[in-house]
Amino acid sequence: MSAKLRKVLMLVPCDVFPPVDGNSMNIYNIIKYVPESSRLFVLLSRVFSQGGEIDLSHRNLDISYCPESHFDRFKYKSFLFNPYYYRAAYELMNKTRVDIIQCQVLFTCLAGYLLKRRFGKPMVLVQENVEYLKYKRFGSSALLTYSLRRLEGFGCRVADKIVAVSEADKRFMREIYGVPDEKIEVVHHCADPELFRYNEEGRRVVRERHRLSPGESVLTFVGKLDTIPNAKAVRYIAEHIYPAVLAEHPRTTFFIIGQNREPLLDCGRERMIFTGFVSTGKDVHPNMADYLSASDIVLIPLDSGSGTRLKILEAAACSRPIVSTEIGAEGLEFTDGQEILLTKDVDEGFIQLVLGLMQDRAWRESLGERARQKLLARYSWEGEVAKFERIYQELDHGGNQAV
Repeated sequence: MSAKLRKVLMLVPCDVFPPVDGNSMNIYNIIKYVPESSRLFVLLSRVFSQGGEIDLSHRNLDISYCPESHFDRFKYKSFLFNPYYYRAAYELMNKTRVDIIQCQVLFTCLAGYLLKRRFGKPMVLVQENVEYLKYKRFGSSALLTYSLRRLEGFGCRVADKIVAVSEADKRFMREIYGVPDEKIEVVHHCADPELFRYNEEGRRVVRERHRLSPGESVLTFVGKLDTIPNAKAVRYIAEHIYPAVLAEHPRTTFFIIGQNREPLLDCGRERMIFTGFVSTGKDVHPNMADYLSASDIVLIPLDSGSGTRLKILEAAACSRPIVSTEIGAEGLEFTDGQEILLTKDVDEGFIQLVLGLMQDRAWRESLGERARQKLLARYSWEGEVAKFERIYQELDHGGNQAV
């Protein structure tokens, strides 16, 4: 007789078909690699949707969407008060009677908590960021950071298990909220090494599309452009890195890859190309791996933020040399000078590392190849998502403990 499947309800505050950022990519891969001993019921919304087709299916997977509404314009914050999502979550829970509730991203924790109280089931909170710390680093208002700290503290307290994306985030939750070590499991974000790998044909296609000659250098930044740290990074590239690089290497093009560039229209430059959204899909060309293959250096000039660092993992998988700030690579196990180049701040030292790499092709190639080898050795989606099996087993045996 086969073992009984464990049923898990996953509450998701966005669409993930296709993934558009680190959060949605993480959720997509949890769905893709969920342990075979579990049956997964996923409730998505149309927030951040690109209108893609559902491209994941297996016998233990059920996917549904919350009805669209005017609440969606508030994006993640809407999940604190969107009655359509609460109703859809309740109806799905009532129908499926799952064993475990899994909240992806802090803002679904209220809906998850109400289900936990109503049905008496344990709850997992998957923290894509330490939200309070992220917004504090942004320099956000005291009211917003206070509210986030209260909400995040509540989520950490009522969850029976918390999943962090890095040891650094685990440490922050322990220090800020007093969460005990044994309550937090680290499940790192990864990059698919088959999807993300250097592709000479992809490089050619992208460069031909943008009419670049073989000898032209390409420096690339990737990120959603309406977030505060990414917008600041693009401004730094436009105002500081761009003029310094073109003064020494006038045949250089900058790719700025990401959706929602409207707040950055004043950053337009002659050799700076805003590509818009680029798909990660393996059957779409040119895709993100093609654009990374077309790049000579990937830039991460971030002075704030937290969370996935997915842009570094994908660039590493494509054997690209990466120049980042320490905070931009926070939580990743890449060694400075061996698999990545790091500076403490976004400053002249950052620019000099970029210029030094541009002058030394052998250095670029060796740095990129070592980055891929670290990715292969350390960051596997299948291996990381398998950790959920241990989390689910612990909750099955330990029951509902958090208040």
